Amino acid sequence: MKRFIIAFSFTLLALLSAFAQETQIQSDTTGQQILNELQIIRGLQEESRDQRLRAVEERHRRDSLQNKESEEDLSTDYSVMAKIEDNTRQHPMTDGWNFYGIAAFIIAVLSAAIAWYTFKAQQRTEGNTKKLSQDAQRKLLNELLRHLYRNYVITYTMRTKMKDINYKGYPSEEHFEKLKIPMENIHLDAFYGEDEKFQRMHVLYLNLRNYNEEIGVALKHVIEPSIKPATKDEDFDTLEFKVSYLTGKIIDTIVAIWGDNPKYKEEMRKAMELSLTGETNATDNIDVPGSELFERLSLETIKGTKYSKLFNDEELEKVCAIFNADVHEERKKNARGAWKVRMIEY
Repeated sequence: MKRFIIAFSFTLLALLSAFAQETQIQSDTTGQQILNELQIIRGLQEESRDQRLRAVEERHRRDSLQNKESEEDLSTDYSVMAKIEDNTRQHPMTDGWNFYGIAAFIIAVLSAAIAWYTFKAQQRTEGNTKKLSQDAQRKLLNELLRHLYRNYVITYTMRTKMKDINYKGYPSEEHFEKLKIPMENIHLDAFYGEDEKFQRMHVLYLNLRNYNEEIGVALKHVIEPSIKPATKDEDFDTLEFKVSYLTGKIIDTIVAIWGDNPKYKEEMRKAMELSLTGETNATDNIDVPGSELFERLSLETIKGTKYSKLFNDEELEKVCAIFNADVHEERKKNARGAWKVRMIEY
């Protein structure tokens, strides 16, 4: 029995020892596997790091190469341009003059001369413009009052002569052209910087320009035989009305800009009286049959015009008489035997 127990104990110890060794072997195997896997991971990390380092080095290498190529290109371009400059550089004292060089020199001199002449001409123009004062502009407006009076006489004369021939002809175009206002007599630049005065002059400028346009329209109508006489009469009504209207606009503009000064009003009257004295008809006109036969302008019509701004009723009677006398003179022939207002048959 004792030997059985001892044998059993040795057998159990052997089994326990074998089991423990197997367990140790398995444990060692597992640990080794873990170490192997860690080594693999580390290897992968090192390989990835090496790849990144190589990529960075490659990028730096390429950038350096590109910079080098750019510098070489610039150096090459500069060298080429320098050679071109050396090859094309000429000196007039050493290389001599050829045809093209002489032609270019002459053109340059002429261009400089023309530029200088243009510059001086502009200076003279500016100087002349600056010399025109606002007071000079006022005197030019006075002259326009006189011009408008003569326009009234000629317009009325043309109308009476068209009636004489029962609208079977028309006044020569030259008479319409002479009616037009010379717009260069209006110098708006004399009022730059003074807005209110400039605005008044600009409105007057537009009214005078429109009058010129209406003269052109009337001419187109009177030369056309198919246009009815009533329409042509309306055109003459417009032109006669505009003479009075513009006379009033000029007077109002002078008062608005320069003030209601009796001196200025007297100067306007004198400008008108140059025409009212008969000075413009001082030549020896030749009377012709029927020249005195026309419908005279009435005193009521004259009083209805803007001449009432300059003359009183008694003076307007004289204006009316002089006006009809002027029309009579314009219906005659001049000293050379030519009609003062020439009519053209259709």
